[in-house]
Amino acid sequence: MRNMERTILPLDERLKMAAKSQATSPEAAARLVQRLYGIHTAYLFCGNANCDIMEGLTGEFWECLENNLLHYGGFCHSFRLAIEHDNDFFAAISSDASEEEAFDPYRPVWGVRANNALVLLGLLLLDHAKGGMKYRNIYYCTRMTLKQYLDALVDLSFQEDGTQDGDRAESFWIWRESFLKGKDKAWSLKEALADILRRYIAAWQEFDHLNHILRCMGALSCYLEQEEAERVLPQEEEERIRRFRKALCRYGTDLEGWELVETDKRYLDPLGYYFSLACEYPEDVPDPGSKDVAPGTLRSQIFLSDRNYRPKALRNLAEKSPSQDLRELLEKSISEERLARAMQEINIAVTDLYMLFVEPYLRMGEYHYERHLE
Repeated sequence: MRNMERTILPLDERLKMAAKSQATSPEAAARLVQRLYGIHTAYLFCGNANCDIMEGLTGEFWECLENNLLHYGGFCHSFRLAIEHDNDFFAAISSDASEEEAFDPYRPVWGVRANNALVLLGLLLLDHAKGGMKYRNIYYCTRMTLKQYLDALVDLSFQEDGTQDGDRAESFWIWRESFLKGKDKAWSLKEALADILRRYIAAWQEFDHLNHILRCMGALSCYLEQEEAERVLPQEEEERIRRFRKALCRYGTDLEGWELVETDKRYLDPLGYYFSLACEYPEDVPDPGSKDVAPGTLRSQIFLSDRNYRPKALRNLAEKSPSQDLRELLEKSISEERLARAMQEINIAVTDLYMLFVEPYLRMGEYHYERHLE
């Protein structure tokens, strides 16, 4: 393993870095990483909504972690278990698949659940890094520079005492060098996190645009089926559909049009109405790095759907549309090259989050456990 260079900075430089909440030395950076490793998991969430979403994604693995779940390093194992479970699932359904199908460019690198859990983790850490959450210890842990953090991870996660897997260490080092290409090593972790999530959102919008059109197609189908059946739905179902359609209307330009739909069907052209909604896709997703974005704003907006995004599957859905205009709109929006490139960007972003904030803490846990046994 390569030795990290140790440079003792002049006092004025150390004071300047401390004023920026950066680590003043490699040793200080290592202490911050160790502090993050041991932080109580509850402080990461700082709100039931965040915890509820994460529990829905990886909660089935929490029970087997027992007390290890209580600190951040142990909590990271829930991501490992989710990824292993998803990989086993994909291996089972792809056992008879061809080599081309096995390396599907339109499928997340891990299961959708694990991908979304990692994105939520990134959002939570970014909220802490921006100082928007209550627990200050995580804030200070995420203020060091990107290079300081990566150097500390190498030092703490992959010790040169024979207890660590050399292949894992080398793999991490290769990823590290690739990740740093074209990036400013003096970035704070906040800036690095915001950049990863910004690239993720840009790619995710390709799929969200398709999902938006499909939601409008589904709402139109639901409406026409009700009209054809001429039946009264249970009150709970009517309320659900009303809320769903009201949510769709926020994508449109004429909210009063919905009131006309509700009160007088003579004013309704359902085919044109839902086609207009499908054309009004909102692209104003907040910038994750902006100071104006309140904590939690993005947590439920940028999750990838578990839809089959293969172009053939999307075209099959288009054929089922009751509207020719909607069908043509969806078909025009399907680009094999763009979808493959967008999924690649999503997979890179999620992998970067995993390698930055999960993988090293798994290794760190093994090291501390082995040293404890000694």
